[in-house]
Amino acid sequence: MKSWLNILLIFCLAGSTTAFSVHAHAETKVLSYEEYGRIAMRKTMEKYPGAQITDYLHVGKKRKKETSIETFKLTLKEKNKTFQVLVFVEYNEKTKKVVKVTFEKIS
Repeated sequence: MKSWLNILLIFCLAGSTTAFSVHAHAETKVLSYEEYGRIAMRKTMEKYPGAQITDYLHVGKKRKKETSIETFKLTLKEKNKTFQVLVFVEYNEKTKKVVKVTFEKIS
């Protein structure tokens, strides 16, 4: 009887460890673009200091040879005017350092 309980306990522990490692990996992946999203928002506020960010969308990631570009679509409100800006955060894939941040006002 004790051996069955020990085997059951081992399977339960093994299953919970696997679930935890998968969950931790998924969180790491999400954090990769969130870091650059914070940079995009900060740079946008520097460029448009009188505006408020009312919406944020991660559009996607584009890979180049040594760099990647994370694209974000931000909706801003300044006085009674609402407009959208695409923010491109280009960074070195190996070092994770930002190379440049560019903007494109789309509406």
